[in-house]
Amino acid sequence: MAVPGFLDHHPDLRYRKWAVDALHRHEVSTAMDYFRQSARYADKPAQGYLAEMYWHGVEMPADRALAHAWMTVAAERGYPMFVEMRERFAAGLSAEQRQRSQRIQADLFAEYGDAVAKPRMAEVLRRAKLELTGSRTGSQVSNMDIQYESGGMSRTIKGAEYYAPKYWDPVEYHRWQDATWEKVPVGTVDVGLPQNLPASSLEPVLPPTQPPVPPAHP
Repeated sequence: MAVPGFLDHHPDLRYRKWAVDALHRHEVSTAMDYFRQSARYADKPAQGYLAEMYWHGVEMPADRALAHAWMTVAAERGYPMFVEMRERFAAGLSAEQRQRSQRIQADLFAEYGDAVAKPRMAEVLRRAKLELTGSRTGSQVSNMDIQYESGGMSRTIKGAEYYAPKYWDPVEYHRWQDATWEKVPVGTVDVGLPQNLPASSLEPVLPPTQPPVPPAHP
């Protein structure tokens, strides 16, 4: 993922990475804007982050109904970690909060649910693959060398690896995500204060560049 251009064509990973970076800079509002952008491209971890931030009230008043609604969207695919957290959140809601969560869920699913977010992500991947491979044949793409720098060292990756279907084919891409997140143990990604965020091997790597100001989002 450190190959230049990869995250340009994977907005779900890109925005989530920028959001986590913003949290480490104590820029909570910016982080939440980026998480929402990531969530629009069917990124369940970003949706889970938003849920936890609302639940714990990270530099804002806690909103448990909204947190439960977000975690319900995050748990849509049945990933064990998010399902467990959704149920834990539900157990802490009052009757009034449960009713409010249900109302909020309808709006969130209309914008961030898989029915609309997966096609949004699929279109980005299709355009990216066409743009990157163009008229090259399959053998040309597989045998090409892609050079990049990572950790101050020059590295090379084969086209067959970089253009593997699990990274560019919409169906395979979501299967890859399912295989990854279904293995994550049940538990909590404790947001807490930004400086206490644990490093995660599941977070993508970005070159040290400053992201732009996130676009306004309703």
